[in-house]
Amino acid sequence: MSVTIENISPCRKKLRIEVAASRVAGVRAEILQEFRKGAAIPGFRAGKAPEPLVEKRYASEIDNEVRQRVIPDAYREAVKEKELRVVGQPNVDSVESLPGKPFVFTAVMDTAPEFELPEYKGIAVKKTETPVADADVEKTIDGLRDQQADFADVTGRGLKTGDFAIINYTGVAEGKPIGELAPEAKTLGEHKDFWLLVNSDSFLPGFCEQLIGAQVGEKRQVLVSFPADFAVKPLASKKATYFVDVTGIKEKKLPEVNDEFAKKVGLDSVEKLKAEVRKSLVAEREAQVNGELRKQVVDHLLSKVEFELPESLVAQETRSIVYDLVRENSQRGVNKDVLESKKDEIFGYASQSAKERVRSSFVLDAVAQAEKITVTEAEMEERLAAMARQYRMPAEKLKAQLDERGGLGEVEEQILVGKTLDFLIANAKVETTKA
Repeated sequence: MSVTIENISPCRKKLRIEVAASRVAGVRAEILQEFRKGAAIPGFRAGKAPEPLVEKRYASEIDNEVRQRVIPDAYREAVKEKELRVVGQPNVDSVESLPGKPFVFTAVMDTAPEFELPEYKGIAVKKTETPVADADVEKTIDGLRDQQADFADVTGRGLKTGDFAIINYTGVAEGKPIGELAPEAKTLGEHKDFWLLVNSDSFLPGFCEQLIGAQVGEKRQVLVSFPADFAVKPLASKKATYFVDVTGIKEKKLPEVNDEFAKKVGLDSVEKLKAEVRKSLVAEREAQVNGELRKQVVDHLLSKVEFELPESLVAQETRSIVYDLVRENSQRGVNKDVLESKKDEIFGYASQSAKERVRSSFVLDAVAQAEKITVTEAEMEERLAAMARQYRMPAEKLKAQLDERGGLGEVEEQILVGKTLDFLIANAKVETTKA
């Protein structure tokens, strides 16, 4: 087998692979025999038809099978021979296959970048520790109270700051319904049974202030001036009139912090609730500090090294980030038209983030190889068990699903990256300060 290599770019190679005619003939002969065994040709029993007849009858199928077997085997041998670190799948093209002639094809693939790993031990990082105060615990418990709050109907008075107004509204600007001016933001033009927290910074500029004092059943006109930098561009700098119908007023009633409240959130007493909240906040802040340290060591390493990136990996990571961004925004209720209007912004952010992720992945992988950091089977099982608990499904079922879609490698990579970052932090020069 003959292999020649062409460097298209630092991370993209083109292989021209020539497989000897005798080797191809041997593969073809094996395939012909396999077809002959099951050939259904009139006048002959299965497996007894003459080879020339079988070859003529199934010529295209046999040619296709030859390609399916020769190309992958020859490609793997060529990659091994040239000691290439391939990432992603190759693009096979220019196949030449003639009887009695060598089988020739080209394969274009991306390869891992080559770079000199900078010094990665003794990186200077700063760590800020913020102790959990009693006020932090109380604030978190207030959040739990808010989740358990009741909403009582208000009668006999008008709206005031802090109330929830239940309203129906329609808006017009420049003599047209806002839904026509900005189809991507239809809910800004019309909404029924809308719960609005009456607060100066709620909803639209100046909207809530003009509802103060309104009674249930009252109708009001609200004037709004959209700012020049308003997110919905068709409405920026425009003036609008909203026709508002107040259909209800609700007042939030927070529960008292006592043992009964603690039991509602799954704990026996207020003391245990406070202890659990403090423990959770401590863990949360430790995770935050660790995340900041990880970012510092990665940023330092990336500032010390520069190299080209495989285009296919960057494109794949970009698509993944775009998908996640669209999914997350859709779950938050962002309209499809709004997402469409920001597609260039989303893609630009995703592309830049993808490059940073891919670059850091190669650098951290190089550190892991240099330090012989690996992932054990026990670590994989522990991570899969934790994931199974999170998704509330049997660990074996989760493992099977991940294996089916090739996801086990991703889990292993996550563990490896985590261990490598922990190694870098353990060997860093940490300057600690108290907040």
